[in-house]
Amino acid sequence: MKQMEKPTLRHGVSQSIRESIFNNELKPGDRIVETKIAKQLGVSQSPVREAIRELVLMGLIENKPFQGCFVKKLSKKDIKDAYKLRAYLEMLAAFEAAKNVTDEQLEKMESLLKRMRTTAEAGKVKAFVELDISFHKMIINIADNSLLENMWEMVNLAQWTFITTKISQRSLPDLANRHEEIYKSLKKRDSEEASKCIKAHIEELEEDVLSKIDV
Repeated sequence: MKQMEKPTLRHGVSQSIRESIFNNELKPGDRIVETKIAKQLGVSQSPVREAIRELVLMGLIENKPFQGCFVKKLSKKDIKDAYKLRAYLEMLAAFEAAKNVTDEQLEKMESLLKRMRTTAEAGKVKAFVELDISFHKMIINIADNSLLENMWEMVNLAQWTFITTKISQRSLPDLANRHEEIYKSLKKRDSEEASKCIKAHIEELEEDVLSKIDV
């Protein structure tokens, strides 16, 4: 793992560990040692500990009592469960967001989509992932349901965007274009269509990931 130039929050440490897992630097069964990772990244153990908890919730790391934390080998069921939960939560969010969305929010979403396309065409993966997460988080926020938002944040569903982008062999422009139909349904204030668009989008992502990895 590359050493970080300055102290980071949990998100930065979590991202670094995830990248190491998907770059196969950390393999299934490898033990996650807080002190070692903290030294490699140049941070204290506190954000590393928080990042590990986050990745346990995501299902990328498993905590074995009296043994420690280890990189988990994902099964097809693990992946299906994660995407199914994401689909349920975001379908509800899209349904409510279509009723709540304002013209100002639609303008911001359209601007975000343009930035996603530009970033995708430039091949900037990290920046694209951040914008993709922002798009979905915007829908969650517009739904205006604090319990829904807390559940979405608690299980770190946004981070599956990183996983999808990392594993998928689709081009970034293709991934960016997938969000157009969602935006159009919200613009029409059509709750049923918005919910269906989100469901189709996430199910396609799930199929894409399952077809590209050996689990």
